Amino acid sequence: PRLLLLGGCGRIGTAAAVHLMKRAPGPLEVILAGRKPERGKEAVEEVKAEVELGQGHDVSFCQVDWQKPGTLPLDGVDVLLHTAGPFDGEPTVLQEALEKRVPIYVDVADPMSYLDAAEALDDKFRDAECMALCSAGAFPGFSNILAMECAQRLRESGSNELQDLNFSYFTAGLGGSGPVNLLITNLGFGDPVPVFQNGKYAPQMVAGSEMRKVDFFLDEGDPAFKAVGRRDVWSWPFPEAGTVPRRLKIQGNSSTGMGTAPGIWNDILVALVSLVPRELWQQRGFSEALAYFSLPMVWVTDQFVKETHAMRVEATSPDGRNCVCVQTHQSFRRCVAQSAAEFVLHLLERRGFWGASPFPWQPGVYL
Repeated sequence: PRLLLLGGCGRIGTAAAVHLMKRAPGPLEVILAGRKPERGKEAVEEVKAEVELGQGHDVSFCQVDWQKPGTLPLDGVDVLLHTAGPFDGEPTVLQEALEKRVPIYVDVADPMSYLDAAEALDDKFRDAECMALCSAGAFPGFSNILAMECAQRLRESGSNELQDLNFSYFTAGLGGSGPVNLLITNLGFGDPVPVFQNGKYAPQMVAGSEMRKVDFFLDEGDPAFKAVGRRDVWSWPFPEAGTVPRRLKIQGNSSTGMGTAPGIWNDILVALVSLVPRELWQQRGFSEALAYFSLPMVWVTDQFVKETHAMRVEATSPDGRNCVCVQTHQSFRRCVAQSAAEFVLHLLERRGFWGASPFPWQPGVYL
């Protein structure tokens, strides 16, 4: 199969390419798409240094500006993996993949407005016999899988209904992923947090507030206790607090929050959000300027903070029983990349690229 990887020259993109070729059960051609040939050459060498290409794999670079409509080289492409955020506009790349009938599309988007527009294309993807999986990173993405696992465990214990569902995340250190993550965070402060209240979808304008402490471990014997421990988190509009409860038909409330280190960054962000009007955060120029302004300070503090990523997903039944999933990883960018890559590999298996699959091909748009 032939895979075009948008954002392929970024830190998440190269990590995804490496994971794909290490885990693929058969030959895979990966094309790293980016705007700068110099960086493209470096990215190809980075991937080759970590992957054994003797198994029939191939990696190359293609100069592309994905933000220019109609410029994506999609002829003969079997998979389009889109990691080049932020996803704060219309799903134009998804639409282009549909027009070219690319069988498999995967991205790491998170804004609810983007996902609503993507879901509206479901019928067209079904008609085209193509599958699209949006929000397929670490969170949202892998976090959704953990939530479904929690719900299944509660069902197996005798609880057929779900009361509450809570998502909490912690990241420290950018891992070389640059200003994009900062920009995405800033833009989110202007959006409503997509939560459920009393079993009904009720988005709240609370991003960057509602500070609380979360245990990113199961008990003190858990390695995550030493690696992450208890951390402050604040609300942020991760879509899974809306999409997963809708799928599971919860009766109570959902929440979503994130935190970072050092702790003073949490205090600074919460203070800024309380002072700056929401409308300003929604303006890309303001959020982008603030991201670039704060980037040098983030780089400095990253020298003293170990790169870490963690998530905690907790589901509660109406009778008070709960199920908790905790995951930690040494690298945020690799966790996002590996999650997206695993989703791609699963869809390739469904498509039957490496032999008969036990899983059916189910065209449509999925979150």
